[in-house]
Amino acid sequence: MLLAVSVKAQWTLQTYGEYDYTRTSGSTASWALLGDYQLADNFNIGLGYQVTTFNRHAINLQWQTKLLQANCGTLYLENRYLYRLFPNYDLQEFNGVLDLGWRNRHFNFQLGLTNRYIAPIPLRKNGGMDVTFEPMNVTFCVEGNLFDQEHPWNVGARISNYRDFVIERFTLFFYSVNGYYDFGNGLRLTSEFGLHPCGVLNLSSQYNGWFGNVGLVWKP
Repeated sequence: MLLAVSVKAQWTLQTYGEYDYTRTSGSTASWALLGDYQLADNFNIGLGYQVTTFNRHAINLQWQTKLLQANCGTLYLENRYLYRLFPNYDLQEFNGVLDLGWRNRHFNFQLGLTNRYIAPIPLRKNGGMDVTFEPMNVTFCVEGNLFDQEHPWNVGARISNYRDFVIERFTLFFYSVNGYYDFGNGLRLTSEFGLHPCGVLNLSSQYNGWFGNVGLVWKP
């Protein structure tokens, strides 16, 4: 589960295993694999896949480009597409996100817009009563680290309404603390622990769930 393989110097690969518990869904385990490829100094593209013990699958495609780089930080634009498949409910979900972000050596801020389309399986050409187009939603992320990203170890905190493979409504937050330790040769051990909204298919309940993960990142 904690295995990462890299084939080119421009590649960064990450994998992690996660355990999640909520009062509505109980215990869930998942495995994720994400890859990032830098096509140019100011442009990179990423692809990720996640599978859970609830027979839920997710694919995340994104690209990011730098708009302005200065001594105080970097202004960038990020576009993400998230597809989630729920075979147990015969439903599938399509998400699109456009974010504007700013980061420096210790902090990262993102703010953007997202829309969501939920449809049955199989997809029906003429739609139907069970097809849902949600109103435009706002995405945000605020995160900070004790040291810069080149430090051999680090701890940080994050608050947002999205993660790699889930996007919540603007009023539903993820709170987490995270850290990493560098082994050298581009290999990094990562971990994260946090709270998240409890519910199914972006429908919240009055309880929060919690999650924890451990993984590896390889930057050759």
